[in-house]
Amino acid sequence: MKLNTLLCLDSENIEKIRNLLLEEGLEIYTINEKGNFLEEISRGYLDIIFLDCSDKFLDVDIISTINNIKKLDPRLEIICCGLAKDAAVSIEAIKYGATACINFLFDHEQIRTTIMEIKGNANHRKEVFKIEIALHEKYIFAEMVSKNPVMLDIFNLTKRVSPYYRTILISGDTGTGKEVLARAIYNLSPASKEPFIVCNCAGMVETLIESELFGHIKGAFTGAISDKKGLFEAAGSGTIFLDEIGDMPLSFQPHLLRVLQDGEFRPVGSTKTMKAKCRVIAATNVDLSLRVKNGEFREDLFFRLATITINLPPLIERKEDIPLLSRFFLDKLNKKIGKDVRGITMDAKRLFMSHNWPGNLRELENVIERAVLVSTVNFVRSQDLPPNIKEGAKTEQTSDLSLEETEKNHIKKVLLIAGGNKTKAAAMLCISRRALLRKTIKYNLQ
Repeated sequence: MKLNTLLCLDSENIEKIRNLLLEEGLEIYTINEKGNFLEEISRGYLDIIFLDCSDKFLDVDIISTINNIKKLDPRLEIICCGLAKDAAVSIEAIKYGATACINFLFDHEQIRTTIMEIKGNANHRKEVFKIEIALHEKYIFAEMVSKNPVMLDIFNLTKRVSPYYRTILISGDTGTGKEVLARAIYNLSPASKEPFIVCNCAGMVETLIESELFGHIKGAFTGAISDKKGLFEAAGSGTIFLDEIGDMPLSFQPHLLRVLQDGEFRPVGSTKTMKAKCRVIAATNVDLSLRVKNGEFREDLFFRLATITINLPPLIERKEDIPLLSRFFLDKLNKKIGKDVRGITMDAKRLFMSHNWPGNLRELENVIERAVLVSTVNFVRSQDLPPNIKEGAKTEQTSDLSLEETEKNHIKKVLLIAGGNKTKAAAMLCISRRALLRKTIKYNLQ
């Protein structure tokens, strides 16, 4: 594996180390005078940096420099040159993310050992990335991503009913993906080659809704200068998606009920009855049963629509999906926008996991799109996120919690951020994997 290496050293030290690194199969780039090496790092093509830690190259202290480098590219391996004699500073540098600290005499054996370790880590990351991609693909279902048990049950139900349904009701908060699920049902149905017609019931004028859905004939009313097909006719043998069905005017609901029961409708002004051949998927972000009780929605229409009902949970109830969804949206946006943003930093992931996401999946996708657009590096960082995510992230109230409860909540959160990977979570918690396993058993976090 060829690793791109940047030598931020003076000319004499560059010559000392160049041949050794070439023997190890590294691709060498150099900066031999004080300059903006951070700009070079921000381009995202480097794997290793040999950094002169003297005043020749650094405008600020080494710890701040390491922090700045890691913000630009968390993957970059940093080898600090000239620090080996100062044990305290070397330990701090390693603590904050440096890979190794060496002196300017350049112990060839130490450098070879360090490079071999870096290559091993790079291969390990590559394998882990392949596994993550395979797992990610495993949990993708028709443009939806989840490993949440409730969502997996929904995916299975969708597969079973899609070939046979005539009417389905999808309920869920705004932004939970109701239209995405509707399209998945449509795509898995025998009508997938026929039209998919979307109708937003909340945006339709009450006096025109009948004409929009059923059509009209010429002269049916003022302005009807020609015959017009309604959405039910335009859908043919396909599917019509009635979004926000709960906002459909009460006066029109008997007409829709007749279509669903008898498959018949009449264009406005016509005496001719037409047959509706399409399937119907309705969606709502309100509690229709409550609207029935309040007299705002017909009970017979509700029962007719709710033959099969699918309830989509809000994102706050499936937070374990946030890492999967983030990766999915990031890949999608890279293709759409043409950028190459490779990942999301741990700080940004922590903010994602602590936010309540009132706008659900739509809000998460919008936040990631904004971050991808404004990011000047190859990673989404916390500073790329909007203020409401950075400043308004949910803070847990721990004043009334015992020490054990606080520890349990913290471990649970870290496990979520690590995607359930206990080795990774243990590293984040700075404890051994065995210690983490004991605590997960103790707190029933298996």
